[in-house]
Amino acid sequence: MLLLPLLVIALIATSVVIGYRSCSEEEPDTILADTVYHFLLDTPTVTPVKSGPYNSFVYNIPTYIVPGRLNEIFLDSNYHHVKEGEAIGIKPIDGLRGAYDTRRNIVRIFSCDDYLVDSMMTYSAPYLVPEAAVLLRDIAHEFHDTVKARGGKDYRIKVTSLMRTNQSVSRLKRFNRAATDQSSHRYGTSFDISWVKFDSRDTSHIVSLEDLKNVLAEIVYAKRQQGRCYAIFEKRQGCFHITVRQQPQQQPKPES
Repeated sequence: MLLLPLLVIALIATSVVIGYRSCSEEEPDTILADTVYHFLLDTPTVTPVKSGPYNSFVYNIPTYIVPGRLNEIFLDSNYHHVKEGEAIGIKPIDGLRGAYDTRRNIVRIFSCDDYLVDSMMTYSAPYLVPEAAVLLRDIAHEFHDTVKARGGKDYRIKVTSLMRTNQSVSRLKRFNRAATDQSSHRYGTSFDISWVKFDSRDTSHIVSLEDLKNVLAEIVYAKRQQGRCYAIFEKRQGCFHITVRQQPQQQPKPES
């Protein structure tokens, strides 16, 4: 009779030891320079919100996004996204079997302690070129740290799209009129981060969705200003479409 309780205890202990995966476990060794935002200037405010029969609270945290509409701030044309993909990405493949014959290495992207990969990601595969994987990790880590530093709790960004194949792009076009054959996702250099859904691992302290969106926008804007990425604020799709950029010391990978 003691066997089942002992087995349950062992499983619980194992889950505690495993915890959340580190975002750096599957990343390349090269780490690009970054800037982490730590603002402790303002005291977070609390807004009571009626939720069903109970009162819950939504917390506000300070944000410092530049003035303007986000769809006007983040408006890098698809031409630039595709050009970067052609310069440093993989050669587009028809299906996942072609991933064994890319012109350069790709990195598998797993959910980890800083970001959540959407389990409902139907039209893309969880892979990126190493530079894009590093950029994603940096944005995610800075978002996580910034929200905490400003009075929030444990939040992760949600990744909704990664590398796509020619076949998956064709399937997506049947359901999404905004989809195009010239998708930068085909090069493994682009990823989408939701601004309408975030993963809270402490539901006792809910931060305003508007504030979370603006903190994410701050960080993406800073990376864009540093020349590390192009970005589009996609209002209809509810995401930031981000493409890693070639750095000055980085030479294009030759065709194999």
